[in-house]
Amino acid sequence: MRVLIVDLVHGGNILAQRYLSEGDEVTCCDVYHIASPEMKEDLRMSGARVLDSVPPERFDITVMPTHCTRAFLEGADPGEIRSFSHEVGRFIDDRRFRIEVTGVKGKTSSCYLISKMLHDAGKRVLLHSSRGEGPWTDDGHRIERHVSIAPPYIMTMAAGDYDAVVCEVSLGGSGVADIACITNLVEDYGIAKKTLKASDAKRDILCSKTNIVLAEEKDFWSKYTRNLTPYGGRVKVISEPRLGEGLRVSVDYDGVTEVTLDPGYISIQYIQAMDLALEVCHVMGIPRESVIRSLETFRGVPGRGEIVRDGDRVTIRERNPGISHISIERTLSCLKEMDALDGAMILLDPISRKVCDKMDRAEIEKVVSSYGVPMMITNGDGNRPDIPSDVRLLIEFVKEAYQ
Repeated sequence: MRVLIVDLVHGGNILAQRYLSEGDEVTCCDVYHIASPEMKEDLRMSGARVLDSVPPERFDITVMPTHCTRAFLEGADPGEIRSFSHEVGRFIDDRRFRIEVTGVKGKTSSCYLISKMLHDAGKRVLLHSSRGEGPWTDDGHRIERHVSIAPPYIMTMAAGDYDAVVCEVSLGGSGVADIACITNLVEDYGIAKKTLKASDAKRDILCSKTNIVLAEEKDFWSKYTRNLTPYGGRVKVISEPRLGEGLRVSVDYDGVTEVTLDPGYISIQYIQAMDLALEVCHVMGIPRESVIRSLETFRGVPGRGEIVRDGDRVTIRERNPGISHISIERTLSCLKEMDALDGAMILLDPISRKVCDKMDRAEIEKVVSSYGVPMMITNGDGNRPDIPSDVRLLIEFVKEAYQ
């Protein structure tokens, strides 16, 4: 069978190796021209033909990410077109209990909370996230490798006798998880040069077992499956949020309990992620006492709403691939609710390590100006500009991760 793989940096090389192992004739196209020479040489040594563009030939099947535009196929006869997610679901042979999480915002936070709650309940957990992959330990996430969160990388997770593997997935999923979660669809942004929507890719995560989606979005996802479990409303804020103070919330989980969250992160940003994690735990039968303890001892995701004090200045750190006008507006709205924006300044660093979606500078500037907060944008070379001495709150947004 003649197989065309379009796009290598999002796991096309992984799928190519699988086809090669089955004796297929494989052509790989680095259409974004950013695959490493080592990756290309490895594929050639394995027997694949590696090109920079799609040749005008006939293929039996073409495999490409959903976000990849079909304009790349112009001049070729692609045969049957399949998505990366579809092929991951067909090839994956990992039988460990797997929880997959996708969505527009809150994926990493949700995965961290789920992993901590399961670990605290005595389960052995392997976490695959945009921050890295490794086991969850008593000291938190021990990152042992940095790897993309594109769907094919689910097939490469570390071996080990884990009770659960928790996978953050950028677009789509395998479609054969034990629990599939979609955090939200706060912005159904355009993909494939705006010929499709993000939801067209994210729906690939939906499985035949348990699918957990935001309650307000249940009707939307019901177009694709009726097998849906809605989440939301388990966690309610009951105190005024203040920077540096523990937020009090009520938690409805087999009874209502009041919990004070740790003051070292902007916990109000995590309410939806907490709701999702609690729903996953409820489906899995995790005891109430355990999840409450997990919420009380959770310290946030490093670099996601992290609060750092340095003398008279407080720094808020937001480092993730999802930095956009939406995430910035969310952070600023939370800080405004905390009455913390007086004397604030934003430092925006657009550094990108294989992060696909680029920032819309005009939209970001529009959001920031609406809050009256000054902003400095770095040139992305790693150099940090001098911060004025009168800045009491520095809000750092860094767009980076292994995508």
